[in-house]
Amino acid sequence: MRCRKVKKAIVNYADLEQSQKKRLDEHLNSCPECLSEFHLHQSSLNLVKEAISFEEPEDFWQDYQVDVKRKIPSSPLWRKLLREMENVASLIKTPLFGPIPAYVFPVIILLFLAMGLFPALSTSKHSGGFDNNLVVYEGELLSAVDDGGVTIYTVGNK
Repeated sequence: MRCRKVKKAIVNYADLEQSQKKRLDEHLNSCPECLSEFHLHQSSLNLVKEAISFEEPEDFWQDYQVDVKRKIPSSPLWRKLLREMENVASLIKTPLFGPIPAYVFPVIILLFLAMGLFPALSTSKHSGGFDNNLVVYEGELLSAVDDGGVTIYTVGNK
């Protein structure tokens, strides 16, 4: 076996067939350079296996969080206050009961207006105006004509 083939086979050593392993072992016994590379590869694999099988102690994560909090600088007080003010401002901007009251309230007002429950805002003809359209004022005759929202007053003699 040549050294170039051996270096490729070292990586797949666990997957090799028995005959290929035997030929590789023969070459490793005769070539010290390939043997040192094989030992380096095997020791690297053992280190990875140890790292994967790491079992942390019970307080590992608590200590880890404490260490992380020490390493992360805390934000200044003014930034914390600004963040809190933004939270309060977002509450004020958000409708308390959602968008439904924004539509229901105007509909209720329109219904009250249609039923005449707000007499000051309703547009009925008999809202304190003249019933017979004639008024006598200091000996003169005043007549009133309602012209669809505009009342026209005229002065005439008896």
